[in-house]
Amino acid sequence: MCTIIAIHRLREDLPLVVAANRDEFLDRPASGPRLLQHSPPALGGIDLERGGTWMAASAHGFFVGLTNQRPSRPQQPAPRSRGELVLEALATGSIHRAMGLIHQLDTRQYNAFNLLIGDGERLYVVYLRPDRPVERTELGPGLHVLTNDRMGSPHFPKARRARTLVEPLISLPWPMLAHGLQRVLADHHLPDPGQLPALPPGLPLPPEVALQLQALCIHLPRYGTRSSTLLALEPGRLLHYLYAEGKPCEVAFEDRMGLLET
Repeated sequence: MCTIIAIHRLREDLPLVVAANRDEFLDRPASGPRLLQHSPPALGGIDLERGGTWMAASAHGFFVGLTNQRPSRPQQPAPRSRGELVLEALATGSIHRAMGLIHQLDTRQYNAFNLLIGDGERLYVVYLRPDRPVERTELGPGLHVLTNDRMGSPHFPKARRARTLVEPLISLPWPMLAHGLQRVLADHHLPDPGQLPALPPGLPLPPEVALQLQALCIHLPRYGTRSSTLLALEPGRLLHYLYAEGKPCEVAFEDRMGLLET
């Protein structure tokens, strides 16, 4: 997952709304949402290569989302899957227990990544790096955007673009909000190349590719937006779960709440 947009405690009827795109190599096998656990029931897609998930939400209103941290140099596969940790955090059933699990991790076993964890009452961003202790920050009410770096990073202007597009939508009724967020996830706008910060010197990423990665919906020959998720929850309950299997500019979102009843 490369972009997660969270509308947190800005309206009483929808305490947490999450809109997210998963960006990945096109040949990496994955499946759409399925029942990940039974008690409580929880939904999420599956990375068929390593067995984890990039985002999951339980019927009891507990959500965990993952974005990889863009490296400063080429990296090797880590011993443990970041997506498996999302499943493990979800299985704890609460933010308090998930944080306990995360703070006990040997971060050297993972490549760097970021987590967004919420339950309709509280929302945390967590930064995990193999060379330093886990960092976590509780986020107040507001509009928050997490990409492949820390929140507020100047290296991902698409986060500012997402904020600009979402702010006028926040107070809309759910059907209109959902439709608007789907259009945001399908946005192809690119910033002025001259406004992009310099890439880390050890990262062999061509400038033209780096520019394309600043779109919310990415189209590259071997890499791009693979799926999109839109969910809403309140304390103790998942309210909505919509999913698009493919680029959100090309594929319609479908209601997947029925999976909780299987």
